[in-house]
Amino acid sequence: MMLGILLILIFIRPFISSLASFCENSIYTVLLLSFLAVWIIIRGIHLHKVKPIIFPLVLFIVALVISLIFSRNRAISIEELYKYASGILLLYIGISLSEKEKNSVIVCIVLAGFVISLTAIYQYFFGFQNLLIYAAKKGVSDPFVLDYIGRRRPFYPFVTPNILAGYLGMIIPLIFTQKHKPWLIIPLSFALLLTKSMGALLSLFLGLIIYLYLKGNLKKKGILFLVVLLIIITGVLISRYVAQKSHTLPMFSVIMRLNYWEETLRIIKIHPWLGTGLGNFNLIQSRYAHNSYLQVWAEAGILGIVSFLWLMIAVFKKGFRNLSLTTASAVFLMHNFVDFTFFLPEVSLIWWILLGLTLIPPKIISK
Repeated sequence: MMLGILLILIFIRPFISSLASFCENSIYTVLLLSFLAVWIIIRGIHLHKVKPIIFPLVLFIVALVISLIFSRNRAISIEELYKYASGILLLYIGISLSEKEKNSVIVCIVLAGFVISLTAIYQYFFGFQNLLIYAAKKGVSDPFVLDYIGRRRPFYPFVTPNILAGYLGMIIPLIFTQKHKPWLIIPLSFALLLTKSMGALLSLFLGLIIYLYLKGNLKKKGILFLVVLLIIITGVLISRYVAQKSHTLPMFSVIMRLNYWEETLRIIKIHPWLGTGLGNFNLIQSRYAHNSYLQVWAEAGILGIVSFLWLMIAVFKKGFRNLSLTTASAVFLMHNFVDFTFFLPEVSLIWWILLGLTLIPPKIISK
């Protein structure tokens, strides 16, 4: 029963947007934290499970607490802290699951990704036309809104195509664990291409290079596969360059991100040691830095970013032999150099539990 509830909570998490569904997200958060507390009470705490990462993990938790204590607005920081608390608890649960339970979690995550890819494909072919009809009935004339719909870059159940792309890019490597269901890669990859997200596509491309290299398959067939993928990515880039609106061009996104990073670095320069406090980060034109590492530094200070990077190194050092899970985590982390899904629980909580599964011996991964 406990496993069934966990699988349900993991499955529905991506379908609840923290940016668009505040009420539903709050209810989900309470249910998740309550369930995780009951899980730990019933199953107990086994600290030896986290021994390989105990020092960076404890240091990261200390950094979060310090950031909370010295926060400019503690109420906001407490609200933000639940994301980290939920993630760390899911990391622990991922490590402590049995072989059968771990396999079930991976299947559940892949199944959710499959359903979301189908909804994204449906949105591309049918959803935007319905939106245009709805907008016409309501008299919507904002050119930016109409242009956004007209570009037909799917985003459901998230709020932007880049978030959807970041999620799909993380899920696709997990299909390599499903030996009897390789066809699942088709709808997920197709949905990812429809988003036209360069950041996610390049992150997945780099992740697959690492996967094929460590797998020993970076030979003729592997190189040919990567060349074909690179051609597809180039085609996506060209298709975005022929757009008529300047804000649809990839260069516009690059310039905006450079501006965000420059502004974030100024904030870090003012608060380098303790940061602004969790959730207290804001730019003039954005809530996010579009670089999660810079934002972690800006919010949690130097101790926060150093301990987080140490934690990532410790996880990959211990679990790099689980290539599919390692690749999935790596794609997520690379995408967060140019985006902010780390701060969105609908994506990041899936990553946290995958991080826990990465630490298990390779023989435990599903066949």
